[in-house]
Amino acid sequence: MGVTLAKGGNVSLSKEAPGLTAVTVGLGWDVRTTTGADHDLDASALLCSEAGKVLSDGHFVFYNNLNSPDGSVLGLRRQRLTGRAGFR
Repeated sequence: MGVTLAKGGNVSLSKEAPGLTAVTVGLGWDVRTTTGADHDLDASALLCSEAGKVLSDGHFVFYNNLNSPDGSVLGLRRQRLTGRAGFR
């Protein structure tokens, strides 16, 4: 299943794909060809309890905390020149 999101977009994976057991998220963008600052894209993942609350600070996965405590989310470092980043 592929999903394309625009800035600020979101998707409910539990609604779109019930029974889902694994997800790979990839981000891609074109390298800037005009003058100005390079594009900067950041991704984050929040691991929540059944009550919908983030389990702990460690369960907020982003550029400064690339892996969740249980290893269920693994962040990949951004590659500025290739325009690729993501989570597994």
